[in-house]
Amino acid sequence: MPLIAGIDIGNATTEVALAQHGRFISSGIVATTGMKGTRDNIAGVVASLQQALNNTPWSLQDVAKICINEAAPVIGDVAMETITETIITESTMIGHNPQTPGGVGVGMGTTIAVEKLAALSEDRFALGWIPLVGEERDFLEAVWYINEALDRGVNVVAAILKKDDGVLVNNRLRRTMPVVDEVTLLEKVPEGVLAAVEVAAPGQVVRVLSNPYGIATFFTLTPEETQTIVPIARALIGNRSAVVLKTPQGDVRSRVIPAGKIFIRGEKRGGEADVAQGAQAIMQAMSTCAPVCDIRGEAGTHAGGMLERVRKVMASLTGHDMNAVYIQDLLAVDTFIPRKVQGGIAGECSMENAVGIAAMVKSDRLQMQAIASELSVRLNIPVEVGGVEANMAVAGALTTPGCAAPLAILDLGAGSTDAAIINSDGVVKAVHLAGAGNMVSLLIQTELGLSDPYLAEEIKKYPLAKVESLFSI
Repeated sequence: MPLIAGIDIGNATTEVALAQHGRFISSGIVATTGMKGTRDNIAGVVASLQQALNNTPWSLQDVAKICINEAAPVIGDVAMETITETIITESTMIGHNPQTPGGVGVGMGTTIAVEKLAALSEDRFALGWIPLVGEERDFLEAVWYINEALDRGVNVVAAILKKDDGVLVNNRLRRTMPVVDEVTLLEKVPEGVLAAVEVAAPGQVVRVLSNPYGIATFFTLTPEETQTIVPIARALIGNRSAVVLKTPQGDVRSRVIPAGKIFIRGEKRGGEADVAQGAQAIMQAMSTCAPVCDIRGEAGTHAGGMLERVRKVMASLTGHDMNAVYIQDLLAVDTFIPRKVQGGIAGECSMENAVGIAAMVKSDRLQMQAIASELSVRLNIPVEVGGVEANMAVAGALTTPGCAAPLAILDLGAGSTDAAIINSDGVVKAVHLAGAGNMVSLLIQTELGLSDPYLAEEIKKYPLAKVESLFSI
């Protein structure tokens, strides 16, 4: 008498139900291993299946078939940004995001006017040189200066151009190096200061300069200085190229990194929403663009960094190119976040407006099929991708005594919310949306300023007190 195993891979838990000839036998539940919808889930699936079998007289050899759900991952714990614009006064860092860089790699050195390379001797300068090429220089002149210096043994490690000549210059250099162009205020870039230039390969994003500790390593920053450049590093997340300069204290009076806009591409129309206008404006834009095909953020802003980080995480877990990862749904909620008051003498904090965002990545049936195939090989059991979670929930609900169509079900999970309606003709309409239990835990953790997500989860589940009135708790 063969067993059938139905497995639901969720954002928080992986659950197994065993059945035989349509009769429920046993169940198992364990914490989901890895990000939902990735190969890391297999360990949790096996553990949950084994747990269910432990309550029965059967073993894995008796399981005839395994059905798994189509799992759409929801990421919310990395998508909490303040609406309040970050203003960095007397910063030691400034950043840049050109559109057409050349070359690839990371270069660290001292800035110098390109024509002054001719006066340098072969000193193999430890950090190298980064020439500044103004608009008065033709790209062929710039190439000649740099190649001539390289031939003499001068260590040129990168280049910063004012005009849109990055690719033209890079194609003619004797050595591959990062070349950043379109620096419109090149005259503001001082000579003789430390600079780091990074250009990622096509389809990739900068990794070193979007990490505050990467910048701190290059410029040997103190912990206090590293804290001040976190907003710069955050704003460079998702960019293909970046320049960071270390300038004398006070040279950069202020740099504003806006909360940014979210751009929504729907099947029939597109739209945008300014994060600074709050969650209601974002969700209104989402509803006008439904059904949604993809969501992106404005480059160089909190919103851009937030959504690109979601895309980057999923690309690294699934092996897909970042451009092939689509965000199909988003839930925004207004909240508050405590921020330490600069200049305070007793650790004072102020509550700033913030938006919590849960973003759902479009489920990839091919990815789920790869998980099913690998699981099948490991267990030597046929594994198939069952279908959409809400549809399966309706089928399960109809097995409840006393239930019949028409019927509506609502499944509040950890990362997503599923709703489905089946009419009297058996036609099912379902939606799978971002944001559920994990979002609530995120808001609790953020508003209370907690460092431990498990404590936020406990606070959510277990009430501490009951408020009877304004004066009684």
